[in-house]
Amino acid sequence: MSVPTNCTIHRFLMDPIQIHYLRFVLEAYEGMAILSTIDRKLGLVQLNIAPGCERDLDAILHQERKFLKYRPIDIENRPERPARSGEPAGFM
Repeated sequence: MSVPTNCTIHRFLMDPIQIHYLRFVLEAYEGMAILSTIDRKLGLVQLNIAPGCERDLDAILHQERKFLKYRPIDIENRPERPARSGEPAGFM
């Protein structure tokens, strides 16, 4: 089995107030994932997960799911439409 060389990317909608909490949790696991905020008002975030860390990160997210109240989204495969005020282009 070959070792993956690219990051896995996941996007989530979550309570904007909880973004900082998730960031602190991820910082405790140095090098596992990088959290980027795409839209802080909507709570739209992106996780860039280091190769080989997907299972560990899934376990962490599963453990914190009730507190974070996140939901995964896929904005790559959605049809484009004009953005409304306060949301990124293509977001539905």
